[in-house]
Amino acid sequence: ITAYATLSTGTETTLLAGAASTLHDLIYVSGANTSDSAIQVDLRCGTAGAIVKTIEIPAQSTAGVSLTVPIPMPEVAQAWTADMGDFSNTTVYINALFSKEL
Repeated sequence: ITAYATLSTGTETTLLAGAASTLHDLIYVSGANTSDSAIQVDLRCGTAGAIVKTIEIPAQSTAGVSLTVPIPMPEVAQAWTADMGDFSNTTVYINALFSKEL
């Protein structure tokens, strides 16, 4: 399953909605940063949950990570979310790939 989100404020944004009786394990995540500063993006499994992965995206650039071992979703029906600090005039585009476990 693929997911896509646009971050433009310091508000936690759903990357992939949760699904009943399904686990989504994170395999790959990347981001594109439009700002003149490096941006740190935190990924969470569950809204307001603990940070499970952070990626640093350089200014006016892209960055990503392909995980050798997927990050497992600990419980069903949880959303994967992405969050960054509240930077003005900044847009970060996040895309991710998940393994669907039934």
